[in-house]
Amino acid sequence: MEQAKYKSFLVKFAYWAAIILIAALFIKYLLGPLTPFLIALAIALPMQALARKITRKLKINKKFLTVLLVILCYVLIAGLLVLAVFGVVSFVADWAAKLPEMFTDTIQPWATEVVNDALNKLERYNPELRATVEEALPGVMSTFSSAVMNFSVTVLGWISAIGAGLPNFFLATVICIIASIFFALDYDGISKAVLGVLPDKAQTIIRTAKRALGVIVGKYLKSYMIILLMTFAQIAVGLLIIGVDNALVIALLVAVFDILPIVGSGLVLAPWAAIKLLQGQIGTGIGLAVLWAVVIIVRQYAEPKIVGKQVGLHPLATLLCLWVGLKLAGGIGMFALPIGLLIIMELKAEGLIFNDGNEIQGGA
Repeated sequence: MEQAKYKSFLVKFAYWAAIILIAALFIKYLLGPLTPFLIALAIALPMQALARKITRKLKINKKFLTVLLVILCYVLIAGLLVLAVFGVVSFVADWAAKLPEMFTDTIQPWATEVVNDALNKLERYNPELRATVEEALPGVMSTFSSAVMNFSVTVLGWISAIGAGLPNFFLATVICIIASIFFALDYDGISKAVLGVLPDKAQTIIRTAKRALGVIVGKYLKSYMIILLMTFAQIAVGLLIIGVDNALVIALLVAVFDILPIVGSGLVLAPWAAIKLLQGQIGTGIGLAVLWAVVIIVRQYAEPKIVGKQVGLHPLATLLCLWVGLKLAGGIGMFALPIGLLIIMELKAEGLIFNDGNEIQGGA
């Protein structure tokens, strides 16, 4: 009896270890290359469903309407991305280009005044220490100045690297658009062709996984909409307290950046706080820095709980999936790993995989 339990445990362990290994390898090596096609499918499915509903009520060619909806969807997405990226890149590039001049005209005189005041006070108590400090100051200021100049060059280099990567991005976008059109035009035929070569068990598993995916993605969208509204409220209140003009509009833009994988609110709040501090607006700069810290802390604490509650994962499991997914495949992995785990759990709950500890079962 004990031997049977031990054997059953080993089988279960090996089974789940194999699933985790396959999922990790897929996310690590295949998710990136397949991303344009996965995005294409994600856009094509709702557009195809929408076109089907419209053509039931209106006498419009379904294929023409499907292609039109797909193109309009991409135009909308592209417009929003271009505006967002252009605004951020312009802001960062302008700030980085002006940083050396700001250092020479603002920071250095201010620092010199503060240091001289400190030296005068120091002389009253210890003249010898003042001489030592004065001797070291030129080297410190030179090092600091070089760091500012190098940082400016580094930021501009990052922007140049982004520009160099645009051809690949545009190529992936074209592939994504073409694939979306193909998926939307002949989804039923493609689905039948793919499923037709698979055994009945696999077909049932895929259909169940597809149905589960739709439910899970819906719950994910709901959870991140809650996070978006929560972040917007925090930033709006913070900016209003600080006394920033157009606080609600800025809060909405920063909240959108914060919801994006990898990007985060720091892309706006961190340089903004630094600029205000360098310009001598200490109160505003500290307020923005504190607001950024609050947003980060609340997001890191609340995201696993909100997402976990919506999709049915324990907050710790959600946090683990988000972190491991991020390390395996960046922002895409943050979503792909927990979604994949939830689909596996749903398939197991349906009795389609690993139902009794020693076999994979199929369902009708």
